[in-house]
Amino acid sequence: MIAIWHRAAAAAVTALFAAVFAVAALAAPAKLTILHVNDVYEISPDGGHGGLAELMTLIKQERARGETTILTLGGDLINPSVMSGLSKGKQMVDLFNALGLGVAVYGNHEFDFDTEVLAERVAESDFPWLATNVLGADGKPAAGAQAYWTVKVGDYTLGFFGLLTPDTDVLSSPGPDITFKPALETAEQAVKDLKEQGADVIIAVTHLTIAKDREIAAKVGGINVILGGHEHVPISYYENGVLIVKSGTDAQYLGVVNLVIDTVEGRRGPRLVVYPQWRMASTRGVEPDPEIGKLVAAYEEALDKELDVPVGKTEVALDSVRANVRTKETTMGNLVADAIRAGVGADVGLTNGGGIRGDKVYEPGTTLTRKDVLSELPFGNVIVLVELSGADLKAALENGVSRVEDTAGRFPQVSGMSFTFDVSKPVGQRIDEVKIGGQALDPARMYTVATNDFMLGGGDGYASLGNGKVLIDSSAATLMATTVMNYIAAQGGVTTKLEGRITAK
Repeated sequence: MIAIWHRAAAAAVTALFAAVFAVAALAAPAKLTILHVNDVYEISPDGGHGGLAELMTLIKQERARGETTILTLGGDLINPSVMSGLSKGKQMVDLFNALGLGVAVYGNHEFDFDTEVLAERVAESDFPWLATNVLGADGKPAAGAQAYWTVKVGDYTLGFFGLLTPDTDVLSSPGPDITFKPALETAEQAVKDLKEQGADVIIAVTHLTIAKDREIAAKVGGINVILGGHEHVPISYYENGVLIVKSGTDAQYLGVVNLVIDTVEGRRGPRLVVYPQWRMASTRGVEPDPEIGKLVAAYEEALDKELDVPVGKTEVALDSVRANVRTKETTMGNLVADAIRAGVGADVGLTNGGGIRGDKVYEPGTTLTRKDVLSELPFGNVIVLVELSGADLKAALENGVSRVEDTAGRFPQVSGMSFTFDVSKPVGQRIDEVKIGGQALDPARMYTVATNDFMLGGGDGYASLGNGKVLIDSSAATLMATTVMNYIAAQGGVTTKLEGRITAK
């Protein structure tokens, strides 16, 4: 019995020492700070909030803490803005190179220009762009992006992948050669691929709705953090052990995510754990970084010289507030629709509220400049003319009000017509009454409709516009912004008022 006890005791001691040495051999903890922004269009503050020089001050403060830091972008960088409409986003890449961006995912606005322009911006970037579910004609990530990116932090490997909403097909103009794989299935495959590549921690950089981000967090195992974009408000969730962070828009906030990565001994052996902490740092009141400030000032000065030219004075309050142009008739919507209808002599003017981007009210007496007009219409869209049946025109209006509850950009601003809609009715049955030139719409009659090239191509869900006969195509078209400028000058200013063109029941 004694001998047996000694053998058992010896075995226990041996096991104890083995366990101690095993714990000692585990990888040392690593600390990482991720700095995250998304949907950045403007380079200077607006109302004391935002600004890339101010953002750089916050970034430098975090980097000075001595831990490894990675700056990430959740998409939407090279457009839209007045400046980007002229430069096709070159200044945004230049500035984010100077900020030291680590990795970015495509947003839908990266496809506002053609893919050749996007490829140029990607080639100019000192950081990788991720497009795991966005493929070009060759089946590879589109326009020079890559599917995955890995980086070493201490003893651990971090693997990144990027997802873009397939709705980009209608939200922008990616062209027929670009395909979008489903986000959920792509995420599942990405986790497998990155694990095979030796990734210990997996981070998704996304430009998706928060609902889709949360679905991925709930259904796809192995993801530790989702750094998102697309929504324009700061959002954070900790769901199913996955941290989801979005930082609003225009560098108003910097998302700060501190991760401790460690390996601990469990009942079944060593296991990896990731401990997150997170917060939002505001740029309001922050002193701008002098070096980035000089770059921003140089870009703004060059733009001001080109655009600080008066166009005309408004005698009325011009409303382009985002929540209004996407839900009801507004004076700015009427002005733009009137201008494009007059510009091509159409029966009807029809434009999407989401294409009007100023998000402000110009008080009566304000002198509008070229910069103001381009701030409202930054996408570089042109005016096209299509001959369309009354039935297809009504279908276009049904599409326009189909997501009014979501303040979707497809909401129609119109000229030469009026309509009534009832949001309590099912989608596709919301339009009650339509009049064109004061007369009831005739489903069989053909009408000439002035719209923009984005909508004619099916953008924002306006597929029915493609059923008509195109009378003026994009190759023969003029810029919307130029047409609006010329219209204001020809009218001697702006007197546009609300006329009951759009009535909600």
